Amino acid sequence: MSEKSFKEFAKIITEATKSTKSIKHAGYDKKVLILGYGSVGQPMVDICLRHIVNDASQLTVLEVGENEKLFKERNAGRGVKYVKCKIVAANLEKTLKKYTERGGFIVDVSLNIDAGTIMRWCAENGVMYLNTSLERWEAMADEKIPNLADRTLYATHKEIRKIKEEYPNCATLCSTSGANPGLVTHLTKRALLKIAETTGKKVTEPTDKEGWAQLMKKLGVQVIHVAERDTQVIDKPKLKNEFCNTWSCEGFWAEGRAPAELGFGTHEPPPENGVVQGNAAFLKQPGLSVLVKSWVPKGGSYNGFLVQHSESVTMSEYFQTEANDFRPSVYYAYQPTDAAIASVHELRGRELDIQTKDRIIKDEIISGIDELGVLLITNKGKCYWHGSQLSIEEARQLIPRENATSIQVAANILGTMMWAIQNPNRGYVEPEDMDYKMILEYATPYLGPVPFVPSDWRPEEDKNTLFKRPFDKKHPNALGNFRVWN
Repeated sequence: MSEKSFKEFAKIITEATKSTKSIKHAGYDKKVLILGYGSVGQPMVDICLRHIVNDASQLTVLEVGENEKLFKERNAGRGVKYVKCKIVAANLEKTLKKYTERGGFIVDVSLNIDAGTIMRWCAENGVMYLNTSLERWEAMADEKIPNLADRTLYATHKEIRKIKEEYPNCATLCSTSGANPGLVTHLTKRALLKIAETTGKKVTEPTDKEGWAQLMKKLGVQVIHVAERDTQVIDKPKLKNEFCNTWSCEGFWAEGRAPAELGFGTHEPPPENGVVQGNAAFLKQPGLSVLVKSWVPKGGSYNGFLVQHSESVTMSEYFQTEANDFRPSVYYAYQPTDAAIASVHELRGRELDIQTKDRIIKDEIISGIDELGVLLITNKGKCYWHGSQLSIEEARQLIPRENATSIQVAANILGTMMWAIQNPNRGYVEPEDMDYKMILEYATPYLGPVPFVPSDWRPEEDKNTLFKRPFDKKHPNALGNFRVWN
């Protein structure tokens, strides 16, 4: 798509406030069920009306009921159905049959619906499916899983991937396809080609897993940070005993109290206080207690939480060579909003027992951007950032009453849905299995500026000269050199 076409399309969606059939419409005539009406479910109604369904009567939102008032405020007169229901193991089959159909689509942006159970139901009933994270039933809380290794996403993906063998060529089941995980995989592939172009290396675009792994190895990329700094500011401060966040408060709490986890590169020495399992490793402490140094173009150097995310597992495995002589380290370095940082600090004081009140912040945001992308760090002293720099002002122009974070997630869901509708029988797939160009084509108009920025930033430059700490010069890109003192 040309730059002119992108600008024209961006103008169309900015002006649109209700369903319009444009050149970017799927023309989809089956039922679409959105599970959850939280931070991401809210913009997905607008996205589906604009780009997916032919008629609002095809679209149903199902949630436990906590956002019913907001749904009615935002969707009065649009024709979208709202259902108040909590899906549990006992009613899953009956409920899904009522609101879906063969060839239909479930967009699962809820919490506590077991991913394996709902994916298998979709496979058996010919319903396409997408989620942004791998959930468990509410009854299977971390407290009931004593072994740390079993609480990792490495273990979760190992189990969920069995669906691929159990149901080959079933309806397309898009696993972990939000912003991260999801969008960041597609940005990484495009960034690799941009690095080759920038450094004057003539390469042919890879067509398979081994080709992408060899390209990454050739370019000397050893570490991928999912580098995100969210500077959105609110005018209604966080209150005592309240968790504030730009996306799911419970979701952030759940991944933050899980073991810190990363895709473990072949260049890494054994991790301090950690355990290696396959292509990943976990630390024997919660992700919210681990800080790493990273960098984004506008925000500069920052300290981010190393919380578990599926892209750490799937990307590190995907970019591993067949000879097993190369694999990058991949991990999330997340600095959320100041309100969320204060929430995390209070949470840690509560021994990771979540606050009794929570608030997803949208209308109260007065300024800021969510700078989300991938930072590819090489063994040649250079790094490259590629990602979205969506501001709150741009987000509200795209979809009123939204924030930058929710739009970034919805953008990739749109692209993934478009891809799935055109590839309806691919079975279980992860972001790395999809057409990154096609997904980015649909997602990009919702992402604001998406620059590719070379940098000379290195973790040693961020070292405080008042306190000396050993730096592993033999392994300059080792996790230990990026970690911040606890």
